[in-house]
Amino acid sequence: MSQHHPKQHPPQPADGEHAPRAGDRRGTDRRRVERRAPPPMWRRPWALVSYGVVGAFALVLLWNTATRRDEPQGARDEALVEKQPTTGTVVAADNPQATASGTEDAYGSAGFERLVVQGEGAVGKVVRTELYCEAPQNFTVIQGHTAPRSVASLIQEGRVPAARCRWGAPSEPRREEFLLIVPPDLVDEFSAAPVVQDNFVERRRVRAEVEWVGRSQTLALRTAGVFRGLVAQ
Repeated sequence: MSQHHPKQHPPQPADGEHAPRAGDRRGTDRRRVERRAPPPMWRRPWALVSYGVVGAFALVLLWNTATRRDEPQGARDEALVEKQPTTGTVVAADNPQATASGTEDAYGSAGFERLVVQGEGAVGKVVRTELYCEAPQNFTVIQGHTAPRSVASLIQEGRVPAARCRWGAPSEPRREEFLLIVPPDLVDEFSAAPVVQDNFVERRRVRAEVEWVGRSQTLALRTAGVFRGLVAQ
């Protein structure tokens, strides 16, 4: 006769206790805290950021090196310095056509433009015009170029006495810059011209005879002329 054994059940947890979860190594002891070893220095956040900065810097250096190889080499600084010629000013030949034409009027912007259009043919002409000039001062010339005899004869120690002027009256819609060379023996006559207000600036109103020089390399590519005396009013 077989014996009947009652089915055994696992022990039930007491009140206030919970059954342990499968795989939980702590069991019912919730006070146990798993501790892990700190990450190595090379895996910490600040180390990872440093890797990115160093990599970006290396890429910039590589890019700059590659682009510099492709760029043409510039001229050295000393090759860019322009030295003044050591030779003196060369005297240009006289223009017989200019001396034969006699004195003519060249007032205002129309007279100025006419002389400019004539170019080399106008060099040496004596014209009557009206200028508004500042006081004369020493103007440094550029040596080694060609200039009319009237200019070359007035150069002393690389300079000429000249006044910055405007060609034409203040009522002109367009006025040109003009450099008037004043010979030393005519300074007093130049100074006798009246001083007037020209656009709130005091200048001398000079109605004069002027020997046209034109645009000259000796005078730093300024359009110039030589003062020959005042025109009688």
